[in-house]
Amino acid sequence: MGEEKSNQQVEQYSIAFGLTFNKYYAESYSENTLDLIDDFIDHYEANGFKDWIGKVAQSNRVPENYENRDDLIKKANKYNLWHVHIGDPRWETPAHGKFKTSEWVLHLRRVGKKIVLLELGWHNPMYLPKDKILKEDFIDV
Repeated sequence: MGEEKSNQQVEQYSIAFGLTFNKYYAESYSENTLDLIDDFIDHYEANGFKDWIGKVAQSNRVPENYENRDDLIKKANKYNLWHVHIGDPRWETPAHGKFKTSEWVLHLRRVGKKIVLLELGWHNPMYLPKDKILKEDFIDV
């Protein structure tokens, strides 16, 4: 008997740029920051989050001491927000040594194996992308 062909396609890791992120990427980020973002993009498209040097986390993991903690958790859950450390301005190695961290992170929406880059932001204290950015970028995914 001949081999059966599968009609199922394997979902590939892919990245899209949110409207606001695209503008900043094209016009505002330093060459060093662009290199770090591009390193993450190349890695993600080839491997997903697996073996990324930096910490990757859901953004609904909000520290207890944040004043608006409940609102941040709701927002992160509603839009499936995550963040990834990219090594900007430099990599730091926590005592546990499992992954590296940095002061700046990329905020993103995760939809299966597709992610939408939304904003570059400070890690602590973390501010999630503004509602306007999320609503613009939510439409396309």
